[in-house]
Amino acid sequence: MQMQQVTIGTKYQIVIPKQVRMQDKDLRPGAKVMVGRTKEGVITVKATRKNWSDESYGFMKEAWKNIDPATEIDKMRNEWDEKKK
Repeated sequence: MQMQQVTIGTKYQIVIPKQVRMQDKDLRPGAKVMVGRTKEGVITVKATRKNWSDESYGFMKEAWKNIDPATEIDKMRNEWDEKKK
């Protein structure tokens, strides 16, 4: 891991270097990060993951491509009805 030097601004803000930002898809404007300091004085910045619902949004989009959901649900209902008999 190559370290890069950044400057702390007057409002105690830092800019994460572009090379570092490009390596992590979760780093973008508005993203939340965790900041901590170890006993040895090492300050870490860790990207937090999105919550489960945000991260899984659109997960099955490709699975339903070119399929009519209403038709599929009717098909499943018919299969369940047949199993009940």
